[in-house]
Amino acid sequence: MGANTEGSSVHYQSEDEIDASKRQIIFTNIMDKGRLVKSATYKKVEVLMLCWAHSSDDMGTRGEVNDLKSVFESTFGYHAVIGQLDSTKPLQTQVNRIVAEFVDENNRPDTLLIVYYAGHGKPGGENSHLELIGQTSPNDPRDSDKKKRDRLVWDKTEDILREAGTDVLEIFDWQVFDLLQ
Repeated sequence: MGANTEGSSVHYQSEDEIDASKRQIIFTNIMDKGRLVKSATYKKVEVLMLCWAHSSDDMGTRGEVNDLKSVFESTFGYHAVIGQLDSTKPLQTQVNRIVAEFVDENNRPDTLLIVYYAGHGKPGGENSHLELIGQTSPNDPRDSDKKKRDRLVWDKTEDILREAGTDVLEIFDWQVFDLLQ
């Protein structure tokens, strides 16, 4: 036998359930009236999916990116594009251009922008930057002096997203390695 609140057809098992239900109703009513947060209504969702070209993708993420693109498009009805990072070109300039074009083409108040990244990454510590990394070994093993890996600083690119006149959701689907110093 559960408690029954007056005028309710719901049977609660405890007073805690009744209190939780009342709090949920109050929260829902406040949110519906827009007192705390204006409800976000998007007419369109645009997705930019960043991944590395085959030569820099030692994780083999391209198949997963293609599968997720299909889910965004067929399941959710979003428009999704893939931005491939090619290590034969200057990476920071390249990713900045890809993201800037994406924002420029889709920057409307009624549009949600989603930026998805698949690959390696290195989170920044104190006074450090978030890095996106294409592979975990040097680009050219024959060149012992070449310590550069396919990497870019995401913080520089993120500044472009901060300037967007709409909401942006960033998703990092990455593997973090301590070896990526």
